[in-house]
Amino acid sequence: MYTYAMDIKPYELFALETDRLRLSVYKRSRAPLVTRYLCKNREFHKKWSQTYTDSYFQVKTQKQYLKFDASEYKRERLFPLWITLKDDPSVIIGRVSLFNIALGGMRMCQLGYHLDEDQQHKGYMTEAVKSVVSFALSDLRLHRVEAFILPDNERSLELIRRCGFRHEGLRMSYMNINGQWRDHETFYILEEMLHQ
Repeated sequence: MYTYAMDIKPYELFALETDRLRLSVYKRSRAPLVTRYLCKNREFHKKWSQTYTDSYFQVKTQKQYLKFDASEYKRERLFPLWITLKDDPSVIIGRVSLFNIALGGMRMCQLGYHLDEDQQHKGYMTEAVKSVVSFALSDLRLHRVEAFILPDNERSLELIRRCGFRHEGLRMSYMNINGQWRDHETFYILEEMLHQ
């Protein structure tokens, strides 16, 4: 389902590959590429994303975000994986992240993702999520992965169920989305569910 990339690029800290995709933790040098993706999809993502100011969509801001991501990755608290097609690393088509990684008696994390508007309905995010969840539960040896989705985000709800997650309940006023505190549906997958 996924393999570790053996040819780490100068702009990467880590990478996984699936049949069609490369999932990479980027260095700050990729900030222009990241900014281009975020600006292109700003309106498309707005309905489903946390609230950002205009400064978020600038290269200098994304350099700081990538610096933070790299620091948290090195501490094994975050896997911020930018998605490109294997045969075209020059265009980002999405991101899938494992965050809030807790070890010890919990061994869990949370999952987030977003996709380029023009890359929908091609199975890319299903491929990315399934691979990253397998990586989390197998290689990182976590026990549980959680995802939180807006109740009216039907495509994301379908995706998370297709990837084997089960519904757990409603998390009230979970995140500020487009200027409003919104409830989110909670989903989970456990280590033992991975091969069911």
